Amino acid sequence: MDYTVMHPAAPRPTRAHALSLLWFPFFFVAAMSVLYLFTFGHPQPHGVRLGILSAAPAHLPAGLVTERVANPAGVAANHLAGAFDSATNTMYVSSAASGTRANFLAAVLHPAHIVDLVPKSSGDASGVGIFFYALPLLLVGMITSIVLLQLAMWPLRNKAATLAATGAFASAVTFAVAAGRDVVPADGWLLLYGFLLTQAIGWLTTGIARLVKQYFMPVAMTFVLILGIPTAGATVNADMMPTPLRWLHDVLPFGQFIELARASAYFDGRDIARPLTVLLLWVAAGAALLVWTHRPGRPAAVPAPQAAPARRQVQGAV
Repeated sequence: MDYTVMHPAAPRPTRAHALSLLWFPFFFVAAMSVLYLFTFGHPQPHGVRLGILSAAPAHLPAGLVTERVANPAGVAANHLAGAFDSATNTMYVSSAASGTRANFLAAVLHPAHIVDLVPKSSGDASGVGIFFYALPLLLVGMITSIVLLQLAMWPLRNKAATLAATGAFASAVTFAVAAGRDVVPADGWLLLYGFLLTQAIGWLTTGIARLVKQYFMPVAMTFVLILGIPTAGATVNADMMPTPLRWLHDVLPFGQFIELARASAYFDGRDIARPLTVLLLWVAAGAALLVWTHRPGRPAAVPAPQAAPARRQVQGAV
């Protein structure tokens, strides 16, 4: 005897429902192409501060702001993008602050000598090592929140513990590898700043999942990848970006971590107050959002019992 159970077919999605989900791949490609190529393909100076030790060069490109200085100490303190001495045709730069910006200044001023006052770590041959050191720290929080979608019924304490565990692991491993390979200096403060970044992203994306529901992936990936990476300033500094991206750099968490990491590792912790404050505000916002979205809901009202309808009984024989 055949006891096969026939399950009803799943309902076919409507056209509107399909379009509400399938628009994001098209948006992702278009937005990433525009933002990444505008930022990385053709950097343009906007307010790049150049110190002048003697006479100013005859021709300077737009976007450079010159100021008279007695010495190149401002470059070593990361207050100036570079300093130029026309008497000796010497350019003073800091590759640790930005290899891209240093190369740009050398290309437009054609100095005979280049002095690197704060060189990048010896293991950072490409000049963008800090970006690849920071990238796993940016992504681990979002990836953990995606995994937690499969454990939606977990209580808040379990999710918070998981985010803390993955964040601590990522902070320790990336620091050990990057410092061990001398991609970044072995500055212990980077462990704390990296952990703060993982929690800010993880708490925000985990909390927002309950608000935006099926739009979680578009919202999270737009915030973290499409906007966060090109505005970070890890490969192209903020003063080499278009103005809207510079504004985002000043507020988004990934950009704050890059500023913190550079200032702490290379410049003795100078000027860390602002990026640290902004990053801590993101951490606080993420914690508040996570707690609010996981607050206990009201118990569902129990319907009043209804009297069962009288049953008719039919008796007889067939």
